[in-house]
Amino acid sequence: MAKRQVTTRIIGGKFKGTRLPFKPTKILRPTESKTKETLFNWLFNDLNETKCLDMFSGTGSLGFEALSRGATHITFIEKQKGLCESIDALAKKLNIKSQVKIINANAMSLNFESMNESYDLIFLDPPFNEGLVKKALDIITKYNLLNECGCLYIECEKDLDVEFIASGFSKLKESKSGEAKYYLYAS
Repeated sequence: MAKRQVTTRIIGGKFKGTRLPFKPTKILRPTESKTKETLFNWLFNDLNETKCLDMFSGTGSLGFEALSRGATHITFIEKQKGLCESIDALAKKLNIKSQVKIINANAMSLNFESMNESYDLIFLDPPFNEGLVKKALDIITKYNLLNECGCLYIECEKDLDVEFIASGFSKLKESKSGEAKYYLYAS
């Protein structure tokens, strides 16, 4: 039997209500609408002129939400080719292809130094229970990916000690929902 296709959606901004279809898997878990609402309330919905990075894009839900609310550019990094194709198709449909960069690669082995870019907002929502939060934070720090006065969103499994691994950042907000915890940090 084929896997059923489900959707997540953009919950605010100019693309509000746009659906992002996906096939559910064990590691693909788009950020829930309630969690996205909390995150973007934390950010005061003011993302004008913001350049964002989504290191583990999945469906692209967080990046498209940011673009919908005023971000000017998002770089999506996703290792699954089919998900990159879906992100690309939605960017074309929304006529925002010029605001989107899609990189089909493993974020843990990407050469960030050659990209020579930094971001105002980084979304860090990797697959759970794979030790990727610490590795991603090391990459963010090593390559200075977060701009001064930038924000970092982390979504992780509820039993992960993020306080220890994110010690180089200032915690602004935190919450939890179900099996996940989520945080907003500043550089």
